[in-house]
Amino acid sequence: MTDYVHIAPQFRDVMFKSDCDRIEFLDYARWIDYRAGKELLDLLHGLLRKPERPRMPNLFVVGESNCGKTTVIEQFISKAGSPYLTDDAVNVRPVIYVEVHKPDERELYTAILRKFFTPHNPVAPVAKLRHQALHLLREARTRMLIVDEVQTINNGSPSKRMDMMNELKMLSNVLRIPLVLVGTRTALQLLVLDAQYASRFDVVSIPAWSANADLQRFLKSFESVLPLKNPSKLYSAELTTLIHAISGGNTGNIETLLRLCAKEAIEKGSEVIDRKLLEKNQWVRSTRTDGVRERIL
Repeated sequence: MTDYVHIAPQFRDVMFKSDCDRIEFLDYARWIDYRAGKELLDLLHGLLRKPERPRMPNLFVVGESNCGKTTVIEQFISKAGSPYLTDDAVNVRPVIYVEVHKPDERELYTAILRKFFTPHNPVAPVAKLRHQALHLLREARTRMLIVDEVQTINNGSPSKRMDMMNELKMLSNVLRIPLVLVGTRTALQLLVLDAQYASRFDVVSIPAWSANADLQRFLKSFESVLPLKNPSKLYSAELTTLIHAISGGNTGNIETLLRLCAKEAIEKGSEVIDRKLLEKNQWVRSTRTDGVRERIL
């Protein structure tokens, strides 16, 4: 019987399932440790442990689209932000994560209220929504607020952008909790609106991969969760260089490319990702000036 030593031990039972089951297994994202991701996780865990004080430290996480920012945040929440019930029957929500899609305080507060599944009027005055959100955050003993897609705040007028940044600053001040903003590098324009914003945030950037040993280790770990019967040795110098060239060093592009290739390897019966299969799917890398990935059939 094949031992499938190239597969992570906890996933080897998947190798004895049907092709359909193995392909379905590929549709579920699984956390894979890598240096930049682990360092960001450590920073977030450290922030969550900070004792309350009048001016809490805040973090601004930036990186190109699809670079894995949100995946790291989701991993952090799964480990440290899950709700729980205390002995005194308080439903604690240690971390609240929301997305904003326009520079509007009402959108921010309705996003927070939706996280609590609480009845609210989305067209109510901002002051009322703010009061309701603050009450729930205090009641849930929330210790960190994470706001994603903050680059969309740039879509507003200078006054609307300032209003949103002041609202976020107020939340951190009033609740005495760390604030984590997440977005693309264009979001950093928000910090130059006022010198006080830049002084409140440490900026952390998630870089693209280089074709080096770090990427090889990541590819070796990634291969261990791909349910293929034969080892592909994605971490070899040849395939690492090719994967980097196709993906542009973007984590999301790498994952899309390898999952796509793995599905095809199962369907075609080859059970291995080789150079030919990678080159066939190099459309994953955007070659258009507008950034759109286009697959030619």
